[in-house]
Amino acid sequence: MKYVKVIRYHHYGFKCGSPKSDCVDEQRNPFFINREVQNLFHTDQPVYTTEIVLPKDADMEWSGCFCYLEEYKTPTTEKRNIGFLPEESVIWVRNMSHMDGGTPYYSRSVHPLVMEEQGDEGSMMTDTWVKMRVKDALERTRLWKEKNTKLPDWVTECYLLEDQVKNLIYPSVQEKAMEFWLTKN
Repeated sequence: MKYVKVIRYHHYGFKCGSPKSDCVDEQRNPFFINREVQNLFHTDQPVYTTEIVLPKDADMEWSGCFCYLEEYKTPTTEKRNIGFLPEESVIWVRNMSHMDGGTPYYSRSVHPLVMEEQGDEGSMMTDTWVKMRVKDALERTRLWKEKNTKLPDWVTECYLLEDQVKNLIYPSVQEKAMEFWLTKN
């Protein structure tokens, strides 16, 4: 089984909370689209309104934390924590593709009892998240880097649920020192 590095910048490590409470930006209110992206090139899809979830702060089913896969620029104010997640895991990632500056995978919502009309452009919330396999999320990052020089935060950002955080493999002190040394040389 292959593992992928997950990075969390937080003084308390991989501490879990509601999606809204874990946001750095208090104005952020993440929505989750209960769909898994299986084709990185299939964008601008409709999604039923019943598949969109806005977790309540008290809903422990959505307890988790925001992290980054493999890479992220280091903030100076927070402690860097790392863990390892199986590559086959399904995680929550931003609802943005690697194409055209981040075209959403799901761009409009439709009511399940109303047929979508051609040319009907609904608006999708800006802070939406979809399910994706870790290996596909890494491929999305690679495809982004092929055409862009700057790597925005959203490309590697992910949301792990509390059960996934509990199952992370944490490196030993020696492994952390080795990783530090390797990244500096």
